[in-house]
Amino acid sequence: MILDHYSEDRGSPSTFLVACPTTREAAIINPRAAVLQACKTTLERRNLRLVQVLLTSPGSEVESAVRQLKERRERLQIHPRGGDSPTRIGTAPCSTQPSESVSISIGDLQITPVADPRGSQFVGYRIGNYSFKDGSLRIERPTLHEDASSPCAHLDTARISDVCLGTRATGGDTTIEQLLLEDLHTSLMENAFSPKETLIVRSYIELLEENDLRHPSAAELAQKIGRIDRGVIHVLVHSIRWKQIDLGRLPLVLAGQASKWLRHLKTEPDFTPHEKEFLSAYLQLVSSTGAPPSGPEVALELGSHRSIQWVRKRAFTIRRKQREFDQPLLLLTRNKPEGDTVPHPARLVPRRDSYVANHPTLS
Repeated sequence: MILDHYSEDRGSPSTFLVACPTTREAAIINPRAAVLQACKTTLERRNLRLVQVLLTSPGSEVESAVRQLKERRERLQIHPRGGDSPTRIGTAPCSTQPSESVSISIGDLQITPVADPRGSQFVGYRIGNYSFKDGSLRIERPTLHEDASSPCAHLDTARISDVCLGTRATGGDTTIEQLLLEDLHTSLMENAFSPKETLIVRSYIELLEENDLRHPSAAELAQKIGRIDRGVIHVLVHSIRWKQIDLGRLPLVLAGQASKWLRHLKTEPDFTPHEKEFLSAYLQLVSSTGAPPSGPEVALELGSHRSIQWVRKRAFTIRRKQREFDQPLLLLTRNKPEGDTVPHPARLVPRRDSYVANHPTLS
């Protein structure tokens, strides 16, 4: 999802803007009049259409913000409605009590209202593992490490800063890029960056959200911002990266740059489409013959559009990636002296079921 947040100053409650990147429908959570212009600017700049306003607590500032948002938006929906008033949470019980069974749709996003123990005037909202409550955001985390002795072993719900860098791992549907986004949002909410660094981070987040979590380059950041030289961007990115590391959070990475911190979070190498094409033919030959094939045999399996040089280059890059993750190294058969039939322990033939399990597209 697209996520942004606004506050008057450090420590004050935040207003959140969430949106579906597919339909461009948006919702504002916990609106505050003081930051409303910034919200409107984001809506216009990112071509988002406001369809929902989600209230979390009562107050005159909330009422003022809702009235402004409803101007020229006849179909704007307000949740929850307090009594007979569509613009505020009143002292009377909400017409629809929040429960886990109620869901608000914003494009592909499903938002669930969550009852607050303080009473019916207070409401929280949940989107996936993000919980919004009275101007604050909490990110719920799954268990990160199976080792019971690890300091992160039973960390079920925590602020990002509580997570031990180096033991975090991507599990389920959570990607490293999503963890990076969460870390950057947390640092922004804590005002961890200078004004120029904040501009870089916000632009970086927007590019990640708009480009399917693909890391942007310095050139793309410079083009988006328009008034900072690429050399300055590299310096600012370096400063941001080390601030994140000092806070125990994931460092920002530009496209084309290797990051040992992000790489350590992965457990399996990522293969390019060409490497997957090679592996599909390679594993097919291993399955049929029970032995590693030669370069010419793989080239023959792939067809005339792939040369032996192409095959050997793919084998080299795959072997290098396997070595980075301490995985069995891919082996191409070569002419060897008689009697040299036992492979080196570090050069084992990769198991087909292991590759296919981690890369379903090869099955």
